[in-house]
Amino acid sequence: MKQFSIDWRNVDEYLNKNHDPIKSWVTEEQLDIIHHELRELVDEYMRVEYELLRKALATDQNVPYKPQKVKKPKKKKGKKKKKPVDPTGDRTLSSLYNELKDEGVIEVVSHKDFDEFISDFNFTADDTRDEDNLTTLGPAKGDIKMVIQESMLGMSEFDISKPKSILLVGPLNSGKKLLCNIISSELDAVFINLSPEKVYKHADDMNMFLHIVMKVAREFQPTVLYIEEAHRVFFKKVPADQKEISPKLLAPFITKKILKPIKKTDKIVLLGTSSMPWAAKPQLKKAFQKIVLIPKCDYGTSFLLWLELMTENATNDLENYTYSALARVLQAYNSGDITNNIANTLNVERKMHLKSEALNPREFLEYFLTELDPPLFPPELKMMEKFSKWFGKSNKFAKMRHAIMAIKEAKQKKK
Repeated sequence: MKQFSIDWRNVDEYLNKNHDPIKSWVTEEQLDIIHHELRELVDEYMRVEYELLRKALATDQNVPYKPQKVKKPKKKKGKKKKKPVDPTGDRTLSSLYNELKDEGVIEVVSHKDFDEFISDFNFTADDTRDEDNLTTLGPAKGDIKMVIQESMLGMSEFDISKPKSILLVGPLNSGKKLLCNIISSELDAVFINLSPEKVYKHADDMNMFLHIVMKVAREFQPTVLYIEEAHRVFFKKVPADQKEISPKLLAPFITKKILKPIKKTDKIVLLGTSSMPWAAKPQLKKAFQKIVLIPKCDYGTSFLLWLELMTENATNDLENYTYSALARVLQAYNSGDITNNIANTLNVERKMHLKSEALNPREFLEYFLTELDPPLFPPELKMMEKFSKWFGKSNKFAKMRHAIMAIKEAKQKKK
């Protein structure tokens, strides 16, 4: 930016309506190129002239002429690296791709875009700062969506550093899987599912399986490697109902076989989701360079959900004020719960009777309490605090914030 401001400081683009090239800059660039080319020629001519003078001097002094030896730059001897043997060198890329696809490891993801992750920003965070200018409210879902969008810039044509792995943490139906789906769709990436349900079938030869996965991932970039409920890979204690699929099978290979081979220029990212991150060992935090906590649904996001989804399904069947009431009453429910509620309450049969039987907002509340067995209640406050506590121990900025807050509390106690 500093160099940019220096170059353009004295350039007036107002008169350059057609955006023609700046001739002085072009001339300067071409002169520099010519200068470097001529330097080599001039250097060569000077060497020839110097040898002629030495030859003439030898003749005048009646001394035998010995031409100078031109010292050639020594080539640096480097250790020859052994080329790794490719165990699938005799197979075509298409056959490897089709093998993974036939086994269900490569999945075709339905097209989604970021507009389908309906969310709102936390507009009050800046107005509610404390006396030390620290925010007292956390980010909303709209802020999180923006963070994920920015994290994916390095996967496009821009040469921007990007994380090799991202973990999305949050309660069930909070939009984690939808975000992974959106990322894959927006990048038009190959979606490779490395969840325990897919991996355990290859327990006999994990090295070969991961070799094929990474070879396909590298050749068919951009690629998304996906692990659903990634905490299972690092379980502290494997539950009885999970033992059949050996969830921890991938754990020893993630760093060495998946993350380490990914170069900075590769358009490959490992995405994971987790609704129980505290059930995993600390290795979970080490495996994922970036951890994002999906916050609970706020009023702004809840209102937009009801407005958008009801507009799609029953445009004129509810008064505008009803959206605000529904958003407030059912605000604590996750985005996925609200989406499922609207889809099931306004099914085809109910839409057919809308003209004869007006839609009552109570129907949406009844869906959660009477239609589902058992009834669905919003996540408890203790559960969200559990997520925040775990995230606070894994995020360096959250750690810094907690340290500052601890110092503040200590000072207040002294007073």
